[in-house]
Amino acid sequence: MRRSSPVFIVGEARSGTSILYRTLQKHSSFRPRQTNLAETNIFAHLRRTFMFSQTYPETLRQFMLGDTGAYREFLRSIRLLRAVSALWVGPNWLLRDRADWLWYANLNHLLLRSYFFHAAAARGCRRLVEKTPTNTPNIAKLTRTFPRARLLYVHRHPVDVLGSYRRRARADPNATWANITPDDFCRTWQASTERVLAWLASGNDNLQLVRYEAFTENPEAEFQRICTFLGEPFEQEAVEERHPDLTRWRGDPLLWGPVVRQAKAWTDHVATTEAADLQERLRPVMDALGYEPYPVS
Repeated sequence: MRRSSPVFIVGEARSGTSILYRTLQKHSSFRPRQTNLAETNIFAHLRRTFMFSQTYPETLRQFMLGDTGAYREFLRSIRLLRAVSALWVGPNWLLRDRADWLWYANLNHLLLRSYFFHAAAARGCRRLVEKTPTNTPNIAKLTRTFPRARLLYVHRHPVDVLGSYRRRARADPNATWANITPDDFCRTWQASTERVLAWLASGNDNLQLVRYEAFTENPEAEFQRICTFLGEPFEQEAVEERHPDLTRWRGDPLLWGPVVRQAKAWTDHVATTEAADLQERLRPVMDALGYEPYPVS
């Protein structure tokens, strides 16, 4: 697995990561046995490795397309790692993810390699692609675990992102995570974006920025650029949707249709006073990404 080259989409939530995830799964190199947009959230589970069982964590099973045999083989492969996790349960609980040395002492890098090895087999793809938007703090760990990995960071104008959060919260009562306050959103968006920009400024070339607006305005050109970065041939059919189904998921109907530009105005969900404050607070990061403030007067 150290010699493999998985692709990890680590862009912000509500920024188009799912659209890119689905598009890549239509490419022959990444195509699974069945389209599956599950996020593993595996880093959130690592401090509880000793608790892993045939029914937990459910997100890991979902990403394996419910293949019980593959998941059983994965559990068998990490028996020693689960014992190590049990020995470190006290420090893991007290320090959480704040100590890198503890993360490696738990042999989590070995667990990641084993999991994605078995997941690739279960999904039946030549090359694995996974999406977890909360993984921006884990870019260095992913890189050390998979030195040949490629990372894609999807970004979008922050006012539109906040508006998308609110659309999702209204459309899906179960999406409690989408009820984010403007203050929390600003802190999260700024910290995540600055972390990615710092990674690139340090000379790392395994991450590519993907601008949501560019991808939805000209999917073919932007996907060609992504394929070049990933070392894959461009496939036109990946950016086409021959069988759209806008009724498949109420939470995000456009996800299962053709790639199109945003149809709804941010003003439907974000007050102009909120937008003005948000853009003032995030102006330096917006400038770094090339975003102009929206008129709010």
